[in-house]
Amino acid sequence: MCQGIIGMNKKIIFASGGTGGHIFPAVTMMNHLSQNGYEVILVTDKRGHGFLKKYPKLKSYVIAASSPTDKKFINKVVSLFLIIISLFKSATIIYKIKPNLIFGFGGYASFSVSILSKLFNIPLIIYDNNLVLGRANKVLASISKKILLANKMSKNFPDQHNKKIHEVGFILRKEIANYNNKIKQKNGRNIFSILVLGGSQGAKIFGEVIPPVIKRINDLGHKIEIKQQCREEQKESIVNFYKNNKIVNEVFNFSDDIFKIMSSADLAISRCGASSIAELVHFCTPFIAVPLENSIDDHQLLNAKFFEEKKYCWILKEENFNSDNLYNCIIKIIENKKILENIHEKMKKNDSNNAHIKVENIIKDFI
Repeated sequence: MCQGIIGMNKKIIFASGGTGGHIFPAVTMMNHLSQNGYEVILVTDKRGHGFLKKYPKLKSYVIAASSPTDKKFINKVVSLFLIIISLFKSATIIYKIKPNLIFGFGGYASFSVSILSKLFNIPLIIYDNNLVLGRANKVLASISKKILLANKMSKNFPDQHNKKIHEVGFILRKEIANYNNKIKQKNGRNIFSILVLGGSQGAKIFGEVIPPVIKRINDLGHKIEIKQQCREEQKESIVNFYKNNKIVNEVFNFSDDIFKIMSSADLAISRCGASSIAELVHFCTPFIAVPLENSIDDHQLLNAKFFEEKKYCWILKEENFNSDNLYNCIIKIIENKKILENIHEKMKKNDSNNAHIKVENIIKDFI
């Protein structure tokens, strides 16, 4: 029988927050399961919906979402009002679709649909790829049937739910997971390539600190190119800076070919969302990790420390992220390329497993 028959007539609602770290794993699983005959529907917020332009065939609903934590009283009231609205809309969606399973990927936009799984008596599975359980998932853990993790968590995980845990690894986008990660795509050029990743929202501080550092390195005579993700409002000034200083560059807000860029980079400077740095590891690209200093429960720092312990990266906290510190770090790496070679060899041994297959097998136990 055709493999696509496996999930015939089985419906799954995917609930995800609006950042790339939540959406990309969700969309990866949706595409995989859709190909195997499952009917998949995404519920997310407006930001998350913006990522779906590349996947026009995927069905989706947009709900309002907002965090009720760490805000002034009036903002908390507004957030709670939005949550109530999203609960009603989520209930309508669930009643209309009548799913066999709800699959939550974290983020506040995932909460309303996921929590209603209890009311509608629908199995709930949640996934978290960070090294600390997200706040929405922490609340949902008690009603979930299974808790799928990229790696074992060292912080914030409720011990009473240990029996629900399945470590499935990072859910990498299919085009990345299937890409040859063993060979750096250098195209015969003798040039040191640096990639800058600011996360799905960009990183303002990267656009301010990094260009002058690249100029200092270029002025020393090192052959260097920079491929930098930035915020839209910074793009023109950064492009002009590199052009005026005759630095080979590619500046972008979002790239559909990011896996090709990752595969050719010698070094990356990156925020520490779990998906982004897992992809760098898959492509055997050492990186300077710059955790977002106000990330919830310090999850970006924990993500970075996990890979630092494997000796895949260097951590440069945002409070210390200045021109001199970054320059010294990059120069040390450029002038001792054996460092990169050693890290590259270690990364080659990393098991980029087929997480989507493991997840599907778990899903089959419930629908």
